[in-house]
Amino acid sequence: MVAGPSGAARAASPCAASLCVLNASAADALYVHPGSIHVTGDILVNSTNSQAALVSGATTVTAAGGTIGGPAAPAGFATSGGGSYSPAPTNQAAGTDPYAALAQCPAASACPTTPAAPYPAVNHISGNQTISPGVYTSITNLNGTLTLNPGTYVVTTGITISGGKLNGTGVTIYLACPTYPTACGPLTLGAAFTDQSGGKTTLSAPTTGAFAGFSIIADRNNTAGVSVSGNGTWITGGGTVYTAAGKLSASSGGKASFTRAVVDSIETSGSNSSQISVIPNTGTMSISLPTAASLGAAAPGGTISAALGQVTVSDGRGLATSTWTATVAATNFTTGAGTPAQTITTANVSYWSGPATSTNGTVTVTPGQSDASAKQALNSSRSAFSSTGNGNSTTSWTPALVVTIPAGAAAGTYTGTITHSVA
Repeated sequence: MVAGPSGAARAASPCAASLCVLNASAADALYVHPGSIHVTGDILVNSTNSQAALVSGATTVTAAGGTIGGPAAPAGFATSGGGSYSPAPTNQAAGTDPYAALAQCPAASACPTTPAAPYPAVNHISGNQTISPGVYTSITNLNGTLTLNPGTYVVTTGITISGGKLNGTGVTIYLACPTYPTACGPLTLGAAFTDQSGGKTTLSAPTTGAFAGFSIIADRNNTAGVSVSGNGTWITGGGTVYTAAGKLSASSGGKASFTRAVVDSIETSGSNSSQISVIPNTGTMSISLPTAASLGAAAPGGTISAALGQVTVSDGRGLATSTWTATVAATNFTTGAGTPAQTITTANVSYWSGPATSTNGTVTVTPGQSDASAKQALNSSRSAFSSTGNGNSTTSWTPALVVTIPAGAAAGTYTGTITHSVA
């Protein structure tokens, strides 16, 4: 049982949030200093510490379409230096580990049984190499591309990707301890997953079997955790990361993206570009748009320039190679009966996207028109934004219209339609 804000008892249930931070007592169990954490869905922080969460620096922890909370909220969710939460934290009951009943290695049917100890180590330093599921002492990639065939990879001392690429489809990585196949003892520092110095990890989780949907699983007593560090370094999990006793962290510009995260604690640090994204795999791509915008007024022969509101593309397809292009088109703007004098044609309506206002996931995005000087008339369909990368992502921008009013235009209120689409 856990206590509510008035002291009333509330039964604890398994955490259903997209991001579950399990530690029950730690200070700064969720810690941003700086960087960003962006979650599609809910964020739940179990800690009852008087400072269970801290966002430091001009950045925001975001739960898009969801809630942020825990038993220490709202008072225990601190900010400094301009940090914020969106939405504001609310008091919520702690949640139990949703995967507490998940069979772990070597008991789970998805776990490899070979080779026997002593387990081999992989030290890849150049070119291309492919390995198969099994038990390994360590896996290291310093350069080139290391590809994992589908299946489960048990690692007893650690994985380090440092400058190289690690790719795997239908893969689960299991972080064990040197005592394997004996489970880790309580609060044991076992195998860590470390991606650094430009390393690039792109995984997709298996869709069937005991570990379906899981990209990284740690022994429940393994405190080592999962980390990504350095500009141009990323982990695209393509599934759930589950490390009940370890930290998920991003530092110095590193980016990590998963479809769900159930972790002991979570931290971003060292750079505003350090980022952890948790975006559930919906299998679909969608675009959200402002419903209406008023552009203001001007006399014939004048111009109007105004922002339309935020446009967001959400890509939940979970693809290893994911690209999309958003396009924009317009109708003529008319008033009254739409006579020639009551029509502002699309040749007089220009659009510019501006830069991305928010990007989450391991993607590179390109605006169709970076600033007002690059504006384009909407007398034909135009590219508004494009993206290339991998895994799930969200990208937002706030475009603007520039309308030139013909000198002979009749007075009136003109309306038209701006249409965005994505494919």
